[in-house]
Amino acid sequence: MVDTLEKRSLSDLDLDAEAAFVLPPRETMLVTIVITNLLNNLTIDVRNNNVAVQVCAVVQAITNAGLADLTCQVQQ
Repeated sequence: MVDTLEKRSLSDLDLDAEAAFVLPPRETMLVTIVITNLLNNLTIDVRNNNVAVQVCAVVQAITNAGLADLTCQVQQ
């Protein structure tokens, strides 16, 4: 006689029973982006560091293309 091992699918209840703990909601810091040129300052408040970096990358690309002379700073 040959014994075969069979894998069974886990149910939602099985998966819920495996949860060790629930993480509390995270507070994200508010980041301020300051875009400046000779005439004015533009201030943008965002809650995601990745968005702030992407905005500054676009500002840098605009400056490198010679379309405007801008600087970008990410401040906390």
